[in-house]
Amino acid sequence: MIEIGFGSTELLASGVGLVTGLLYTSVRAPIPAPNVLGGIFAIVGTFIGYLAVAAMRGQLVFVG
Repeated sequence: MIEIGFGSTELLASGVGLVTGLLYTSVRAPIPAPNVLGGIFAIVGTFIGYLAVAAMRGQLVFVG
């Protein structure tokens, strides 16, 4: 089963990403992630495709 939830790990990862973006931008360094919206959508699309296949297989569980 693949469990999808939003908890402390996701909050921590979001915080680390925010701080990383702020630090890299403040020193005018290129960010260590796609710096175009298309690249970010590609990552999101890949994850949605992963979830779609898991849902079709009946392996997807949402936890709260």
